[in-house]
Amino acid sequence: MAKKKVKKSLSSITNDKNRNIINPKSLKPQQTRQIIRRFHVLQKNKHSIITKLQKSNTSIDLDNYDDIKQNKIYQVEFNNFKIAKKHANNEIYKIDVTLNEIELIKILAKIDSEIEQRGGIKIYQSASNQGQTNKRGGDSSKKLIEWLKTSKYETKLKEDLNALEIGCLSPYNNISTSKIFKSIIRIDLNSQDPLILQQNFMERPLPTTENEKFNLISCSLVLNFVPSHEKRGEMLIRITKFLKSPNKGKLSSLFLVLPLPCIKNSRYFDNDKLLEIMNSLGFKQNYIYEAKKVAYWLFDWNGKVSKNIKFNKKELHSGSTRNNFCITIN
Repeated sequence: MAKKKVKKSLSSITNDKNRNIINPKSLKPQQTRQIIRRFHVLQKNKHSIITKLQKSNTSIDLDNYDDIKQNKIYQVEFNNFKIAKKHANNEIYKIDVTLNEIELIKILAKIDSEIEQRGGIKIYQSASNQGQTNKRGGDSSKKLIEWLKTSKYETKLKEDLNALEIGCLSPYNNISTSKIFKSIIRIDLNSQDPLILQQNFMERPLPTTENEKFNLISCSLVLNFVPSHEKRGEMLIRITKFLKSPNKGKLSSLFLVLPLPCIKNSRYFDNDKLLEIMNSLGFKQNYIYEAKKVAYWLFDWNGKVSKNIKFNKKELHSGSTRNNFCITIN
């Protein structure tokens, strides 16, 4: 008598194995774009919910995420939630002021469940990494090296230089293979390579000496991933504290990459606003390039950050189809 096939059940919240439904080695270009966009949306919604819960009188310890996961309402929603088979049918999480604590916890559980069922941070990073292969346009640092090799930077490249890569996905990109930098520190929130240090830039200890600072900082497709406009401003300010003094013509630069819609289709932000913020932090735009989906900048730092900087969230462009990307400094 033939054995009956046992249908595998979805792993519970206490199971260590993720419910991966995607093979990271066989991602197609359209899949990588869908995964990256969806992951950004989920992380943004998750941050909004936690922020709202922090403002409420909840008894849940939000500093200990395991405390949230032990909530019975959370567990039921987490285990019962099933993701849509097609991205077009993805759940739309509407988070507004009318939601109470229980409703917020339910949505949070669904978001966490969806992230796990889609393979978690590893699938997102695999999609991002594959999107940077030469077959799919190459990594963003190719444009940086192209700019650094122009006559404008010729004299600045004669000394020993170091670099910090924030959100590094591969230790074999153009920054590493260009031979411009004598030393490179690579960091990422979820490192997938032993040559990349697993570290949150916002928690990296501040430099205490000039030798601990960097001639160049690469921040490629990282700032847009920061979940709030206030934190993005804080990150830009923090970057200035890690750059070497530009005295005597030394290289002190920031390579920045953002999705093109951040400056082309935001109701609160555009390139002019970005330049206002960057100028107040002591940055001068040397190069800019807008590709089909991303924008690249190379800024030189003059070492002077203006005092009492303030940039609020203010509508610049109207339209129902615009996104809410923004950077603020208070």
